[in-house]
Amino acid sequence: MRLAILSDIHEDYENLLKIVGKAEARGFDKLICLGDISGFSQPYYKYEDSRNAPACLALLREKCDIIIAGNHDLHAAGLSPELPENMKDRETWQHEQDLDPGYSEEDISFLSTLPAFEVLQTPDLNILFSHYVYPNLSGIVKGFYYSEKEFQEHFAFMLERECNLCFTGHAHPGGFYRVHPEGFKQYRYRGIKITSFPALIGIPHITRHEHRSSFCIFDTNSLRLQVLR
Repeated sequence: MRLAILSDIHEDYENLLKIVGKAEARGFDKLICLGDISGFSQPYYKYEDSRNAPACLALLREKCDIIIAGNHDLHAAGLSPELPENMKDRETWQHEQDLDPGYSEEDISFLSTLPAFEVLQTPDLNILFSHYVYPNLSGIVKGFYYSEKEFQEHFAFMLERECNLCFTGHAHPGGFYRVHPEGFKQYRYRGIKITSFPALIGIPHITRHEHRSSFCIFDTNSLRLQVLR
């Protein structure tokens, strides 16, 4: 099974349209979005004239088999995820700089139904998809992880759900990263074969930001991952 995986659009309809076209040209069985369809803020992004959150959401609803909620999507829907006790004193994103995405009531209703994670069962392995990592699945708590030790709770979360592999977004890496319980490694845009499990792959973003826009193709039969600019 070929999976096309993308994340962090931030209302950039022009780039989303291009990348969905590139994914379709390469071929896939399922298209998966890991969240943050919404969330345009002027300090970070420079395409205000072409941003279009409703068009992004409509395209993804038409094309995607799985859509996960990101922290900006929850904010747009007026939702606040419940945090575990050990994270309630942590600083969270307030999204005060997000511009109004211009969603309809039906758009907001749809966003409010999006899951925090989803498990895809395939004949070869079970894959977990989330915007970020447990216990901060939506990415609402500020901060990012750069050491395998910080991912241990997430690997336990995967094990409870009998998942061998996970894909997350949120961090906007310049390329992608792979985490095992024993190590964290950053990669530029390239292809690799995933041979050691459990593993987590942090994928790049669609939005025009400080790094190149990118998406992934993962083949569950060959275990080959391609991260494409």
